Amino acid sequence: MDFGLNEEQRLLQESCRRLLDEQCRFDKRKALVDGGGFDARRWQTYAEMGWLGLAVPESRGGVGAGAVEQCILMEAIGRALCVEPVWAVGIVAAQLLVALGASPLGDELLRQLIAGDGRPVLAHGEAHARGEVAHVGTRASQTAPGRWVINGEKSLVVAGNIADRLIVSARTSGATCDADGISLFLIDPAHAGVERRDIRLIDNRWCAHVRLTDVEVTEADLLGPVGAAYPAIDQALAHGALALCAEAVGLMERALWSTRDYLKLRKQFGSTLSSFQVLQHRMSEMLIELELSRSMVFRCISRMESDSTTRNGALSATKVHIGRSGRFVCGQAIQLHGGIGVTDDYVIGHYFKRMTLIDNALGSTASHLERLANREREVGA
Repeated sequence: MDFGLNEEQRLLQESCRRLLDEQCRFDKRKALVDGGGFDARRWQTYAEMGWLGLAVPESRGGVGAGAVEQCILMEAIGRALCVEPVWAVGIVAAQLLVALGASPLGDELLRQLIAGDGRPVLAHGEAHARGEVAHVGTRASQTAPGRWVINGEKSLVVAGNIADRLIVSARTSGATCDADGISLFLIDPAHAGVERRDIRLIDNRWCAHVRLTDVEVTEADLLGPVGAAYPAIDQALAHGALALCAEAVGLMERALWSTRDYLKLRKQFGSTLSSFQVLQHRMSEMLIELELSRSMVFRCISRMESDSTTRNGALSATKVHIGRSGRFVCGQAIQLHGGIGVTDDYVIGHYFKRMTLIDNALGSTASHLERLANREREVGA
């Protein structure tokens, strides 16, 4: 497989990096985060650039690109520490609507999303799920043909604070961890019975805890077939996991080169720190981990069109490696900066915080290792 970028992909990479470096300056980040982490003008720019529908087929109104282009975008987002919810809306929600197939409700929602006029967000994760996609404890109890009442809680809904629609997964049948029996409902956050509590995360981005109490929905709010939403959710979150890994590569790359520049300037005992051999070796180890992580993302991209078992196995392996390498690279960057590296006024600590959150999003390193071990046991049996 050729891992080199073609001309169009290189132009996309350059335009993404140039725009985000200009728009997402670190000195303006704090004010944006304190205001909820969303700039409407920048969001409209992203829509005009085609980023929100980058991997959506042209037949559904998107650009028609693929996983490689999504990773190029997310790597640039990681480099710039962009806080707008491109991941939650432009990748996870968009890929979910694509996977669900064409429908009047889904097509209209996707059109609004791509144009930047709508911000639907998937509300799927729950407190005890540990990254397991099939874990849905929220219940939708049928009260009449085509009518349900939803009760449950969704935790850490990324971008839930700015969402104008919530795509809520709820169980219409089966046990809590069954793949079958999961349905998706489109719910207005202002709907009666929906309680949303906004939460600021460790990386200074925002999410929401959503509680649903006797929320009444009808067949008109249903996305996809009843009880058969699992494959679409699994596919959307697979794209989301790959995108997070690509973002982590961008974080590591910027942390590495920022550290190199710092070592060239900082002096001790009359010499720049970059001249100390032990620190040169440390930087070499960081570079090796960065390039290994990039290779794991390339490998994962090549498995995205495979069957779900192969794809998810590759994702778990990539997530484990990215988690370990990311902690090492960003942690060493802080160590090499010294005390300034842990202050909020300096950028390097923010890379570490974002990396920490990515490591635990959609399943931690430990949970993905457990999945890989279980898979090997099943194959061995």
